[in-house]
Amino acid sequence: MKHPPVRPVRVEETLLPLLRREYQDRGVVFGSLRDRGNLERECVLVADPQGMATPVSQYVRVRVSVIVRRLDGSGDFIEAQHLAADIIHTITETGGGGPVISAALDSGPVRQEEDGLVFAYAVLLLQARTQ
Repeated sequence: MKHPPVRPVRVEETLLPLLRREYQDRGVVFGSLRDRGNLERECVLVADPQGMATPVSQYVRVRVSVIVRRLDGSGDFIEAQHLAADIIHTITETGGGGPVISAALDSGPVRQEEDGLVFAYAVLLLQARTQ
């Protein structure tokens, strides 16, 4: 059986504008790369395309890192965890729209530390239409 040709999509192009719109009044900066400018509130989304779910859709793992910095520059894990939970809820409630068919939480938000900065980390599992 021959499958239709597949062109994977980048779900960040759907999720980032959605989150920027939903959180514009909360001072959160969203991107797919971490800003080393020590932003007060930051969320980094990285989507990793996985195997095919159906002949015309693909699984996508989305890594979500949420950083909330205190005045001294240290990470506030409790606030980051709350913000991460809100962001996860927004994505899983709306499904993200566009090519995103479904979105579910796989793990987290859990405590992570990188370069001495504590932050919240979660993984979402999405199913997205291919083109």
